[in-house]
Amino acid sequence: MVKRAATADGAGGRPVANGLDFARPNEPVRAMRRFFLASLMLLAACATAPAEPIVTAAPVIAAERAFAARAGEIGWIPAFREYTAPDGQIGGPNGIVSAPESLAQTPDDGSRTLYWQPAYAGIARSGDFGFTTGPFSVDEARTPRGQYFTVWRRQADGSWKWIWDGGPGGVAGAGPYLAPDETPGELPLAERGVGATEAAAQVAEIERRAGESGRLSASLAADAHVYRSGRPRTYGGADAAAALVFPAADVSYRLVRIEASEAGDLVFTLGEARWQAEGAERQGQFARIWQLRPEGWRIVYDQLAGGQ
Repeated sequence: MVKRAATADGAGGRPVANGLDFARPNEPVRAMRRFFLASLMLLAACATAPAEPIVTAAPVIAAERAFAARAGEIGWIPAFREYTAPDGQIGGPNGIVSAPESLAQTPDDGSRTLYWQPAYAGIARSGDFGFTTGPFSVDEARTPRGQYFTVWRRQADGSWKWIWDGGPGGVAGAGPYLAPDETPGELPLAERGVGATEAAAQVAEIERRAGESGRLSASLAADAHVYRSGRPRTYGGADAAAALVFPAADVSYRLVRIEASEAGDLVFTLGEARWQAEGAERQGQFARIWQLRPEGWRIVYDQLAGGQ
């Protein structure tokens, strides 16, 4: 028979047997209970925490389509006035100008044949900044004539307005338009950002150095879209690299505007370009989209309009 000795624990006189306090669990048991409680709390938090929203280019694609549809309803001049941001800009013979001011002075000709459609789009991780590009036409038959490029920013009221509208214009082999059951291609979402201020500063420095040398090939993404007025559109590879140095390898660039997403992963740059061709100085306007990638800032869209 096992002999059990009863004792009392200190001042309270609580009975214990063989040194074990049955009224209070020992330390291993308490530790196990704490572990299970923490696990249950973690599982509950995972079950109730809202899933991180999936960011896609759908909002800018929808905005572009609505913009194009509106042009068919009320005419392209009123539609452009309606969808431009207060700081929107366009390019033309007189260079880069204020879109609201220029459009206010442009008479409405009643034309409703201008048509365009997004074929490729991109958006920032923060979901507040993006772009689309695709073919456009000016006739009722909707024959693709050139390429447009629009940069969009979400406004304080949640609406989308464009801050830049001006593609390379006529390009060789424009189009075709997507079929009704096709969806535009999308730029892969960046993995991270550095904040708007830092992103603008970093890209501005790259642009400054490029403006001095006219060389941007090292910054061209492998999947970049590159457009030059009157030339075939190019997408990635050697063709895009060759298009980047057309019409001259020593093009000088002057940055006049830079806009970054809130996340600091997508940056739009706009400016003037000058180069020599056939013994004369030519000038045009460049527009680019930069994306922050694991290897650094890369050009994912580049266009040069005018001068040919």
